[in-house]
Amino acid sequence: MPPDLPISFPDRISADGDGQTFMDDIELMDLFPQFAAEETRTGPNDAQVTEVLQDRERLREIAALRLTEPDVQHILRDVCAEASKALGVPMGMVTVVLDDAQLFAGQHGLSGWLQEAGGTPAEWAFCRYTVASKAPFIVNDAATHPLVQDSPLFTQDGLRCYAGIPLVTSRGHAIGSFCVAGTTPREFSEMEIQKLQRYASETMRRLETRRVELQP
Repeated sequence: MPPDLPISFPDRISADGDGQTFMDDIELMDLFPQFAAEETRTGPNDAQVTEVLQDRERLREIAALRLTEPDVQHILRDVCAEASKALGVPMGMVTVVLDDAQLFAGQHGLSGWLQEAGGTPAEWAFCRYTVASKAPFIVNDAATHPLVQDSPLFTQDGLRCYAGIPLVTSRGHAIGSFCVAGTTPREFSEMEIQKLQRYASETMRRLETRRVELQP
């Protein structure tokens, strides 16, 4: 069920040479043994999360990237879809976490009110822990996870598994997460987390390139 929100989320933001491709690197990772990555059971407390999300320099960095403009969804759609397919989970997302809202700057596989609203309240977001810790955040089963088991994204919308990598700009600010999620519990392998890190790096490369191209 969607939250009672006064405005749509997008309105919240105002202001290598060897011939090998990015996807070649991702596919090569499948040749290595798969070991389960450790689930993230602890993280920043609420006060620490709030402090990070409200940091004014971080919010100015988000505004400067202009991530709600129409072309952003287009340049991120394919990488979200590739991540969803590569990890075998239904949803792939690029999120931007503001002080009080999480926006979907790019997505694959969302439906219903999540797709229509284009975001969620920040306090619902699994990604807020990814951003606040500047580290991968992994949830094998939200039903038993101490940090997210009360989130409406689980209790109302059935989100069960999640793996997110922080999106950190060239200026050192964590602006959001590159993440995948699904509605059934599962473990993520160390190799899958490495894949997500490559997708996150590719995402930031595209966004930083776009930042330069938009400069007058």
